[in-house]
Amino acid sequence: MLQIFTTQLSGKMKMVKDTYEDVFEDCSRILAQSIISGHTIYLFATGEMKCVLPQALYGNDRFENVKLVEDANNVPTLKDQDSFLIFAPSSLDESSIQMARLVAEQNNSIMAVIGNKGTDQSDKGLEELVDLTINLQVHSMVPQDDGSRIGTPVAVLALYVYHCLHLTIVDILAEYE
Repeated sequence: MLQIFTTQLSGKMKMVKDTYEDVFEDCSRILAQSIISGHTIYLFATGEMKCVLPQALYGNDRFENVKLVEDANNVPTLKDQDSFLIFAPSSLDESSIQMARLVAEQNNSIMAVIGNKGTDQSDKGLEELVDLTINLQVHSMVPQDDGSRIGTPVAVLALYVYHCLHLTIVDILAEYE
């Protein structure tokens, strides 16, 4: 099982990198602009995607100007160079959609990392409200004898995306200096 999971996970990481390499660059440039201008990167996450928050706020690979927005009742008034990054388990996550709507009213850059599209593939939900999207399209990876599957690495892939963004931002900031 471990070999199957590891192989599937490696393949999924490669797919995310290959599919969204340009989006990583675009998101990182927007986030780097917030850093360079001394403004704030706001983070919002729900469900298992909250796993990114400790890394972004307290980990070794963090930026000092990151602030957490815990719910829709606490959305700050954003400045022009502020940016907003949402980590949502599904494109149909109601809390994330509500947050994106509130931030969109302020005309700021919104980026989203989404675990999967949800059950209705025709409804883009959150993807329609944000400027840039990385959709991980996560599914259970390891088949069982009864035909079911287990091993859904949403948290691992969300952290992978965070680190890809962080590394790209570091490169951009090094070019700026």
